[in-house]
Amino acid sequence: MADCLYSTSMNENDKILIVKYITGQSSEEETAMVKYLIGSSKVHEDFYVQYYEAWQKSLLYDLDAINTERAYSNFLTGVGENAVIVRKPIISLARIAIAASVILICAIGIYFYQSSKATSFAGAALAQNEINVPKGSTRKTVLPDGTIVWINAGTVLKFDKDFGHGSRTVYLDGEAYFDIAEHKSPFIVKTNRHTIRDIGTIFNVKAYADDLEFETAVIEGEVSIEGKLSLNSDKAETVSVKQQQVLKLNYAPLAVAGEKKSAPADLIEAKVQKVNSSQLEVYTGWTEDLLVFEGKTFQEISKIMERKYDVEIVMNDIKLKNYAFTGSFKKVDKVEKALQILKETTDINYEQKGRIITIWGSENLNSESL
Repeated sequence: MADCLYSTSMNENDKILIVKYITGQSSEEETAMVKYLIGSSKVHEDFYVQYYEAWQKSLLYDLDAINTERAYSNFLTGVGENAVIVRKPIISLARIAIAASVILICAIGIYFYQSSKATSFAGAALAQNEINVPKGSTRKTVLPDGTIVWINAGTVLKFDKDFGHGSRTVYLDGEAYFDIAEHKSPFIVKTNRHTIRDIGTIFNVKAYADDLEFETAVIEGEVSIEGKLSLNSDKAETVSVKQQQVLKLNYAPLAVAGEKKSAPADLIEAKVQKVNSSQLEVYTGWTEDLLVFEGKTFQEISKIMERKYDVEIVMNDIKLKNYAFTGSFKKVDKVEKALQILKETTDINYEQKGRIITIWGSENLNSESL
C-alpha cells in the first residue's frame, strides 16, 4: 500500500488550494491566497515545497502506469482525524519517482477524483518542463538530478524531458541560484546570450532577457561561461569564474520602435571581480528575502522592485534615474514599506495608485550617491 503524506496541522481546503496552484488549476484569487498561506506559515510552506518537488518528479513518468483508483482509495482510508502517516525510505530511483507520483495523486484525489483526471493531468503535462515564477514571488525546487534551485521573481526555467538521463541542461530567462548535485554529466545553464557550464558547485545567475546586465556569482567551486565576452570582438569566448568571483556584463540600450522598453545591444563593459563573503549578499541575498543595493541606480532598483513586488514604477526624472543608492532591505514584504525607507534616506517623493507607482526627486536631490 502506498503511503500518503499527511499533516494534522493543515485543513483539507488549504491542501486542495496548494495542490491546485502546483498543478496550474488555481484561479487568480486562489493563487493570491496560496501565496499568503505559504508566506505566513512554515507548515504550509513545507507542504508546498514537498508536494511541488514530488509533482515535478512525477511529470517525468507515465502516470497511466500507476493505479490511481487504488491510490485514491488508500488516501480516503488513511486520512482520519488522528492519522499521521510517515514517509518510508525507498532506495530505487525509479521507485522514488513513482512514489512521488502517487503522493501527488493522493493529494489531488479530493479535488480531481470527481472530475476528469486524465484531462487534468494532460493539461498539467503541457508545462511539465517549464517552471514559471511570476512577479511578486520566488520559488525553491529540486530538479530530478537532486540539484536545488531557488528561482527569483519574473523568471522562467525550462529543462528537457530526459533531464538527468545523459545530459543536464536548463534554459533560464531571469535569475536563479543553483546548488548543483554531483553527477557524471556537467550541469549547463543556457541564457539568451551565454552558456554556463559547471560540475558540482554553487552559483547565482542573473540573466533577464530585457535587462541591460548579466551577472554570474560563484559561491563555491568554479564555472565556465561561453559567449560574447569582449568589447572588441563578436566571436564567442570562454572565461572561468572561480569561488567568490563575479562576472559582470553591461550592455548599451537599444530602443525598440513603438515600445516603451529597451533591449540590450552592444556590450559596453565586461569584468570579473573578486568579492568577499559579505559582498556576495548583493547577488544571493534575495534567496533569504534580503535586497542589497551597492551603488545601484534608481533605474536599476526600480526594475528589481517591479519584479519583487509585482508593480509598475514610473520615473520620468532623469537625474533620479541615474542617482546611485547603497542600502539593504531585510524581509520587507510590502512595496509601501520599501518606498518609505527610500524616502527616509533619499530626497524623493512618490505616489501610488494601485499597481502604478510614480517616483520623482525633490528639489534637494543632488547628483551625489548615497
